[in-house]
Amino acid sequence: MVALAEAGGATTEVARAPVVARVAGQPLTTAQLLQSWLHSDSRGVRALLDELILERLIVLEAVRLGVSVDTGKLQAARHQALDRLDQEVAASGAGGLSSDEFLRQRLGLNPGPYKERIQYQAELDLLAERVVRAWLLCTPHAQVRVIVLENQGQVSEVQALLAAGESFDHLARTWSVDDSGAEGGRVPPVVRGRAPLALVAFETPVGEVGGPVREGDRWLLMQVDARPTPLSPEHSDELSQAVEASLLLRPIEDPEYWQWKSAVVLEHEVDMTPFLRLMGDVALD
Repeated sequence: MVALAEAGGATTEVARAPVVARVAGQPLTTAQLLQSWLHSDSRGVRALLDELILERLIVLEAVRLGVSVDTGKLQAARHQALDRLDQEVAASGAGGLSSDEFLRQRLGLNPGPYKERIQYQAELDLLAERVVRAWLLCTPHAQVRVIVLENQGQVSEVQALLAAGESFDHLARTWSVDDSGAEGGRVPPVVRGRAPLALVAFETPVGEVGGPVREGDRWLLMQVDARPTPLSPEHSDELSQAVEASLLLRPIEDPEYWQWKSAVVLEHEVDMTPFLRLMGDVALD
């Protein structure tokens, strides 16, 4: 009975979905379109949904943290987005078509909304950078360096060299098998958490070396360079200045973004039940 009730609910959702076409008077709905799309490209559908959810979370976090983007930067980003589109159309061998003509004739798209969307995306990218960095600066975090080694024998050798006075920077450059070794072991800041690296980053005194920590088939030694005092969203001017200054020194890196994403989905409720109902038995929870 439960299965029948659930199936009935899914059928009701499909029946209520907006109609995208009619065949011999019978409706094809958005739910059916999405179900077919999910069958043919499940990863693409979920990736797009994740992207839309993250766009909303970026805006919510911008409000929570008091983050904004300078008007001049926004205008420049919009112009650059249109310039990139023109360049891509020209490079595609479109036979001298303008970007508007290309969108209409080749893609069947209305140029106005399409261009507005790519300009909005360019603005959102600027906002996202500042939201992620503001979140980091307002969150307890440690600035660290790591030496990534292949086995415990190498760990013992490097620890002995550290004890003999060799600098962590030099040893990272000469021993680490990670790309970070080229920068003396510098990696993106580590936020407070329960992961092994985060625990070491906050248990090790500043200026000292912690570990080793096993990560997969590698071993890590970590030097804690600093644990800055978190800033407060209540001091928006100070936070804004710190964000802009830090972005000039170092752009957002993937691990920083991943840490933000993991935290932000816990900060704001994300309910995908409507999507799952619309998909019926096509999608798994």
